[in-house]
Amino acid sequence: MPKSPLVAAVLALVPGLGHMYLGHYRKGAGFMAGFALLQFFDFDLDLTVVGALIGAPLELGGFGLWLFSIFDAYRIAKLMNQRG
Repeated sequence: MPKSPLVAAVLALVPGLGHMYLGHYRKGAGFMAGFALLQFFDFDLDLTVVGALIGAPLELGGFGLWLFSIFDAYRIAKLMNQRG
C-alpha cells in the first residue's frame, strides 16, 4: 500500500513519527532519542555513534535533526512509492 510523502513529512514534525508511519521503527526511535537527548539534556555536540545508527548528521543540533527528520521521511516515502 503506498504511503503519502506529505503525511510522512507532517508526522515527522514530531521527530521519528514519520519514519514509524513508514515502517522504519528503529530509525524513528533513533530520531526520537537523538532529538530528546539534544533538546532536553542540551547535548549540542557531535554524537557520531547515534548519528551513524540512524544515518543523520547530529552535529547540526536539535533544530538541524528536526529538519532532517522531516526531509528524510518525505524522501523515504517517495522512494518507497517509486519502488512499489
